[in-house]
Amino acid sequence: MTITDYLQRFKEWRQRLCMDRLILLVLVVTNTLLIAHCLSRKPTVELLLPFMETQAGVHSGEASVAYHEWWGLSLAELLGNLNPQNLSFVESRLQSLFAPNLYQQVQDTLNRQFRQLREDKVSMSFEPLHLEFIEELKAVKITGNAVMSSGNQRLKGQKTFTFRFDIIRYRPVLAAIQIDSNLK
Repeated sequence: MTITDYLQRFKEWRQRLCMDRLILLVLVVTNTLLIAHCLSRKPTVELLLPFMETQAGVHSGEASVAYHEWWGLSLAELLGNLNPQNLSFVESRLQSLFAPNLYQQVQDTLNRQFRQLREDKVSMSFEPLHLEFIEELKAVKITGNAVMSSGNQRLKGQKTFTFRFDIIRYRPVLAAIQIDSNLK
């Protein structure tokens, strides 16, 4: 082996090594980008909820219209059909849904109203007729027929529930609630 052969092989190995390093660098960069993308992406959970025709998707901080509608309808049914026997059940189910800034205010109001309902032995029923999602407010509006009875007295009319939910860590949190009724 002569010095020129040695230098020629050395030059070839250097070129091959440079090319291998370049390929390795490209692989490291693409793998780093892929890992960063996978770690920053929040998975979507697809649900098939009872009584809904479409699937509902939930992300970490947002949800589909169907998910909002399902929760709104469920809460309207829960709050619209009350009697002295199920008030404690309804109260316990609602506690986990309130946003932290609403929790104390709403809890105090509900406790006061539920206490009054128990004392007066009031029963309420609600039959939903119309469900609407208000896109600009991200709110669900449920309108239906309502009946309130206490003893011999019976009032009928329409009742409208409006709920706005925030989605925090895939969980709905009740951010706003409005109940309008015209019972006569």
